[in-house]
Amino acid sequence: VTEAFVDIKEGAWYEGAVQYVYDNGLMSGSNGSFKPNKAVTRAMVVVILYGLEGSPEIADDTACEVFGDVERGKWYTDAICWAYSNGIASGNTRTLQFNAENPVTREQLATFIYRYAEYKDFDTTQVGDLSELLNVGKMNQYAREAVVWAVGAGLISGVKLMDDMGNISYD
Repeated sequence: VTEAFVDIKEGAWYEGAVQYVYDNGLMSGSNGSFKPNKAVTRAMVVVILYGLEGSPEIADDTACEVFGDVERGKWYTDAICWAYSNGIASGNTRTLQFNAENPVTREQLATFIYRYAEYKDFDTTQVGDLSELLNVGKMNQYAREAVVWAVGAGLISGVKLMDDMGNISYD
């Protein structure tokens, strides 16, 4: 990938992960760049999950009409329609928006992956300890079960942080 993307340096901590997603056709970058420091969007996540399913043809994209902000013919339209039709993505049920270009939050990512795991009939019974996640009290209720599973499955974790005064927190 260091030859495929001008912004991936040999030995970077993420080089192996970029190599994996590139080799497996999950992410392809854009115009010779991978942009490893750019936020992953909600659309990117569902496009990756859709790709894992082989990008099945969408015979009827009217499922996406529930979202007022998903236009036909965009690079993510079929993936969002597929994800919505299969219970993987529901968007913002209050505003009826998908917010495709918004950065995905950790709880949204956990929810997408959890719902995909359920869709695939994978084991989703793992239980994780949320004590090392910062702001766990601010977590949206819809995401709680997914985050508990994702932590238990080792897919997401907190990072121990220490400030100048020696106080420990988790993010």
